[in-house]
Amino acid sequence: MELEELKNKIVNETDLSKEDVEKKIEEKVLELSNLVSEEGAAYIIAKEEGLDLLEKKDRTLKIKNIIPRMKSMEIVGKILDISELNEFERKGKKGKVQHINIGDETGKIRVVFWNDKTDLLKDFKEGETVRVKNGFTKANTFGMPEIHMGRSSTLDKEDKEIKVTEEKEKPKEMYKSLVERKNLKDLKENDFPEIRGAVVSTSEKEFVTCPQCGAKLEEINGSQVCKDHGKVEPKKNLILRGYLDDGTSAFRFVSFRETAEKIKNENLVGKERLFMGRVKKNEYFGDLEMIVNQVKEMNVEEEIEKLK
Repeated sequence: MELEELKNKIVNETDLSKEDVEKKIEEKVLELSNLVSEEGAAYIIAKEEGLDLLEKKDRTLKIKNIIPRMKSMEIVGKILDISELNEFERKGKKGKVQHINIGDETGKIRVVFWNDKTDLLKDFKEGETVRVKNGFTKANTFGMPEIHMGRSSTLDKEDKEIKVTEEKEKPKEMYKSLVERKNLKDLKENDFPEIRGAVVSTSEKEFVTCPQCGAKLEEINGSQVCKDHGKVEPKKNLILRGYLDDGTSAFRFVSFRETAEKIKNENLVGKERLFMGRVKKNEYFGDLEMIVNQVKEMNVEEEIEKLK
């Protein structure tokens, strides 16, 4: 704020006259040996009078800017749907999980509530606008971000009208600004690389998901069960594993669904292409692998420009 605006704000919200405020500002500047400006002194006077005139910065993120591994993030969105509460037992311990999908004008994202945090959803319904505070983000099975509610996370109603984007989600484009051309030998965990190379070997198998939400299923008593939709008729999906080679190294990759089908159906083994995705640690093998979520042919002119 400008100095005059600060003075008027203090006068309007305290019992001080403008002359009193100006005198106090002058005295504060002298008291602090001219180490602060009149504006700085005005903020100090306001604080002493019980006012906080420092402008609050809006820390809320837009959904399109959310990526995995963010902490203490804050977001405002409209509730699009609320899943059923799912209770389960693992290794002798009972638990429960529930999720909502929220949206804003830039996209949509899933927010996951575990155990006691599911209680936060009891007073909410579809169509309401909410503020998620102190959430953290993780990548799901396919490398896409989702928000999880931690111990200090809160969910509050927000008096704000939000128009949710009507566009279809474009998960393969979410990391466009993060993608960087790299060599396989230089990859590190959580990189979002673009690799110019070729598939040199593959192996394939199927995995099943819920036909309604796409989540991974768990086999219970001979049936395929979704944590949100219960017993379902599973949808079969292709998972493709193998190695990429760009002349600097051979590197393990994994690809799912449409991208896996593309690599298989176009018989890309031995053919040079551009591969985009995310690098993560394989929990079973303990080494790094690349989740390939997009494959495209090279543009000769763009490749020439990169060499200049």
